Amino acid sequence: MKKKLAFIATSFISKPDGISIYIENLLIELLQLLEYNINIDIFVKNENLNLLKQRANIIDQDFISLKPIKSKNIFHSIYNLNKILLKENYDIIFIPNPMLLILPNKKNIRVIHDLSYKNYPEGVSIFRRGYASLLILLTLYTSTVVGYISETTKKDILKYFKFSKNKKFLYLPNGIPSKVQKQKRPPLEIVAKKFLSKNLKIIVVGRINRHKGFDRVLEFVKFADRIMKNDNYFEGIEIYIVGKKTDETDVILDNYQPKNIKLIFTGFLSDEELNNLYKESHFCFFLSRNEGYGLPLVEGLWLRTIPVLSDIPIFREIMGNDYIFFSDKTGYSESIYNFIKKVFKDKEYRKNIFDKIDKVVEKEKNGYKIAAQNLLDYIIGENE
Repeated sequence: MKKKLAFIATSFISKPDGISIYIENLLIELLQLLEYNINIDIFVKNENLNLLKQRANIIDQDFISLKPIKSKNIFHSIYNLNKILLKENYDIIFIPNPMLLILPNKKNIRVIHDLSYKNYPEGVSIFRRGYASLLILLTLYTSTVVGYISETTKKDILKYFKFSKNKKFLYLPNGIPSKVQKQKRPPLEIVAKKFLSKNLKIIVVGRINRHKGFDRVLEFVKFADRIMKNDNYFEGIEIYIVGKKTDETDVILDNYQPKNIKLIFTGFLSDEELNNLYKESHFCFFLSRNEGYGLPLVEGLWLRTIPVLSDIPIFREIMGNDYIFFSDKTGYSESIYNFIKKVFKDKEYRKNIFDKIDKVVEKEKNGYKIAAQNLLDYIIGENE
């Protein structure tokens, strides 16, 4: 007898965020594995149904059913969804992110992506911390299985919620998105030519706040701006800030205007514009205080842009402990500047970095495939 799966995709939105990208790519891989041994109902907000169908390559088949959910607001959609799920008889309900769904006596898998509100509470309002805490507690207390996207996430769950040690966990990792992997990777010989120029180009991706480390980026900017007066190694430095401004942006900037380098705020970029900027840039900066995964990082790796990273657990999990990381101990100015110069000057050092990047890409490109297979194995009983 076929098993029946409910896949809750109501958090998928038209302007892709981390959760939407996770839902989209997990569905792409899962639907390729299902064949005809499982019936799947995919619940999605009515206004986003056609977009999800397009992005996740959902084709009309007997075992796939798209279920539109009407939603005036988030609470209205949750109420409607909860009502349906309580009536229907599903073998498994899969919830890809913490949600306010109350499902007594229903077998469900709920995924936790990160505990940023615990690891960096200063960057989250009291209300959002309270709401996040409610969602995580609901997930841990009511799920049959807790999905986690990284070993870093699992360690954080066990650290902050010690009662969860008796829960069943299922590894459902993130990875390099399908749309990124469709891009042709720049050949190494083309990438090498960028380092013949002495015009340094850097891209910084993420919200412009302390959580994402913009204050650390600015520390580097100020140092590079000063040193350009006496150090003539670089003919010019351009730093592109790709991300949404926040209430913290102007406070961190404090009217600072660099004199010797170009600091360019691009705002929102299309996928094509962002990919081109990655390809043109020598380095991408990710100096966050906490991350659940790091989608912009793996996008940059795919396009062979060298990452400059803060020393946080998830970046070590992705890159390995043998990569170079920057912290409050090393500082974010002179140490990063010296690293960049070494990459430019030392061909063998640069080659080793690109070798490392390619190994990481080989690992991370299979993330969603692993997640889909692990989920399917559990559903059909192999992991029970």
